[in-house]
Amino acid sequence: MFRPGGKGGINYGDIPPNQTLYVNNLNEKIKVPELKNCLLELFSSYGEVIDIVAAGSLTKKGQAFVVFRDISCATNALRALNGFVFLDKPMKINYCRTKSDIVAHEDGTWKPRAKLEAQKEEAKRPKTTPALVPPKTVAPKMAAHPAGGDAADGQSSNVLFVENLPAEVNEVMLTMLFRQYPGFQEARLIKGRNVAFIEYADELQAGIAKHGLQGFMVTPEMPLKIAFAKQ
Repeated sequence: MFRPGGKGGINYGDIPPNQTLYVNNLNEKIKVPELKNCLLELFSSYGEVIDIVAAGSLTKKGQAFVVFRDISCATNALRALNGFVFLDKPMKINYCRTKSDIVAHEDGTWKPRAKLEAQKEEAKRPKTTPALVPPKTVAPKMAAHPAGGDAADGQSSNVLFVENLPAEVNEVMLTMLFRQYPGFQEARLIKGRNVAFIEYADELQAGIAKHGLQGFMVTPEMPLKIAFAKQ
């Protein structure tokens, strides 16, 4: 269900970093409450999430807004998860073009959205032309970032199979490397074969670790090869 996708080239355009991430290309078949819970579990690995906004209407399906307490946490999540295969679809993530309501409430800049849009429309009109009807609220445009890489990687598992280990690697070294990711349980080195099994609490946490350490250069000549262990 959760598989890391490839890390494509990142181009954030002219959108400045901020606390809110726009996430799209989400699985539209997942009900909104379940989707929000899964997003919270995934993104909370990178910092405190203070709000998640998702809707089930036809025009808003497949997208969500994730609001972090700190900009640095939002940036780390964007870099790590853009292209991550979440609920069988690679996510596309970018910074949000507009400030989320919860952040605006906290810093005192919040205005009712309809009133704010009406003020913008009124400012564009010639002063001699009266406004006959209140302008419609226009949903903010959100820039989507294409995700790169191949999503196919077999069936996910909470156990990772690690290959291409140098002969000098031991279980202590593997534990120190993999326990930096949440949910780490155990590292089991198969002596004489240069492979190991790394166990996490669940598939999601194993997928995050796999995504983060795939290709990690243990030595200049030996990058890690990581796959989900077959059940």
